[in-house]
Amino acid sequence: MKRIEISERTVAEAVELALAQLGRDRDEVAIEVLDPGENGDEALVRVTVVEDEEEAPSVEKVSEIAQRVLEDLLERMDIHAYVTAVISHATGPNGEPEATITLHVEGADEEAMGLLIGRRGETLRSLQFLLNLLVSRRVQKWPQLVVDVGNYRQRRQESLESLARRMAERVRQTGRPIMLEPMAAYERRIVHLALRNDKTIYTESSGEGENRKIVIYPAKHS
Repeated sequence: MKRIEISERTVAEAVELALAQLGRDRDEVAIEVLDPGENGDEALVRVTVVEDEEEAPSVEKVSEIAQRVLEDLLERMDIHAYVTAVISHATGPNGEPEATITLHVEGADEEAMGLLIGRRGETLRSLQFLLNLLVSRRVQKWPQLVVDVGNYRQRRQESLESLARRMAERVRQTGRPIMLEPMAAYERRIVHLALRNDKTIYTESSGEGENRKIVIYPAKHS
């Protein structure tokens, strides 16, 4: 038995009963609350065993799938370009190795490149999110996919790191904080990382949503 629907007085009781009948622990199942059991009704939950018998696809296999999906997307957009996938490995925040797949789009004309990148990289971020979403449905997990068009991300990173160092120097000279332009989350991370070892200043993010910005402050002296 891989899936079961159970009614009980509360959601917690229904889940516990379903786990007992399935012979599974909570981290081995997906739980859907079909009816929270309000107004005196019983709660109804659907508990599904997460399939763990199938071996997770290798990063090389995910890379192949992502490349094919992106090539198909570009073809549907009538953009003639070729895609190459590069796998890189790094240590994640929990100390475990993490693989990132970067898909480089090259060969399109300048107009198509600009179209894919969009204003301040907005279209590129949307394309990257869509690709991650489509591939995740095939491999049953959220992949770590990065899309780069015409080496835009590398050039943007170098530009942001240069900007961060120049603004940090200005803060040191004037002793006053400087607020940078609004940036996407991954761009703010580049700035934070570029300055994290500089003890003369510190950085903080301010604002909400698309207007979130980085502020560079002079270091506090005790």
